[in-house]
Amino acid sequence: MKITAFLTALTILIGFPGLSFGKDEMVMRKEPLDWTVTRDGDVCYMLIRIEVGEDVPDMRDKPCFLRDGKFTLTITGPPGTTVTLFGKFNFKKGNGFLTIKKKDHRKIWLLDLIYFPAGQWYTSEANENSGAFETFYNPSPIFDESISSIKWGANLQ
Repeated sequence: MKITAFLTALTILIGFPGLSFGKDEMVMRKEPLDWTVTRDGDVCYMLIRIEVGEDVPDMRDKPCFLRDGKFTLTITGPPGTTVTLFGKFNFKKGNGFLTIKKKDHRKIWLLDLIYFPAGQWYTSEANENSGAFETFYNPSPIFDESISSIKWGANLQ
């Protein structure tokens, strides 16, 4: 009986890969600055998927990097998952940075990356749309438009 249950579960997982366990990742999207744009090619709908632990020293090869727009993101992973977004390439802090640390198992959604107070830790409790997290923001002009590198586990302040 146990073998039958095991084989049934295995068949479901193999036959329907969408039901398998998800990866812990950050998914970014570059939202257009002006939603009235209608010409083909002016809006990029591609998602940028970055697995937890995959440091990205240069975002120029990622989809939509050269398009105008502001980044938004979601992060999945266990509590304590920490990532820092940099406004310069190669993890340099000269054009601002934002450190995000998950506090629970829920996915976090960030639609405005420059909303946070400057130079201090900010805590956001879980709500119906997002899990709980902490941030530390070192601001820079147009930071949310110019994210250029990403480092996991970095806890800068």
